[in-house]
Amino acid sequence: MLIKTTRLIAVIACALLPLSTTFAQQNQTQTRQTESQWVDFSGFKGKIFDIKNRDPIELINILQPLGSGFKGAIMKSNSEYKTITVRDFPENLATIEEAIKRLDVPLPPKPQPLRPTYPDIEVFAYVLIASNGEGDGAPSPPALADVIKQLQMTLNYKSYQLLTSIVQRTSFENGSIDANGTADLPDKSLTGKYALQIAINTPGNRIDPSQIALSRLLFQMEGFKETSNGTRGLGETKINTKLQVRDGEKVVVGTSSLRDKAVILVLTTRMLK
Repeated sequence: MLIKTTRLIAVIACALLPLSTTFAQQNQTQTRQTESQWVDFSGFKGKIFDIKNRDPIELINILQPLGSGFKGAIMKSNSEYKTITVRDFPENLATIEEAIKRLDVPLPPKPQPLRPTYPDIEVFAYVLIASNGEGDGAPSPPALADVIKQLQMTLNYKSYQLLTSIVQRTSFENGSIDANGTADLPDKSLTGKYALQIAINTPGNRIDPSQIALSRLLFQMEGFKETSNGTRGLGETKINTKLQVRDGEKVVVGTSSLRDKAVILVLTTRMLK
């Protein structure tokens, strides 16, 4: 009985042996097929691509899927030298090279924010001298006839003569005026030395564009007289203020005394289209 059992086990073992051998051979074949996909082929070529316009690191993220993926194939970027180094099959190198030609182009210029444009400004400043005498200075210009009529109703002076006129051109971007000079006072023996400084604000979106804001206006004039003993000062006058002027509007900026006379500053502006 023991002999029969031993023979039966031997027969079963012999029957199972070919089956296990077949499974082992199949596993080895599958392993070889899997490994064959990652073999380092001797057909690889290498090439270094110069990148002129774009970031190599950004480009390599796009180019990576174009490689073969086989073992030994590489694709590396270098930001310092602006290069991409590739080792792969020749057909993959050709595809990558063509892609680099399409992608490595200059970036489009960034759109610049539009800056508001403003017209230039002409500033007319008229310096009048008012006195109780008849006066023999220059007559006031016709453009100031309405202003002088109002002054005669307000100030207690008999005559109003034009001492000097100042015409300056500027822009909102520049935003400043600085003028100076000398002018003879009405009695001819006296001279006035003046200086005019104006700072102009750029109008914002909420400001009426026809209105010009003068954040600072300073007018100074010093009177003096030439004598045989030299120059004798006759005092000085100053007008210091800030105001808003509408385009074409005439404004009496201020008055200031100079001994027995009054200096009056009239301002008007004109925007140049």
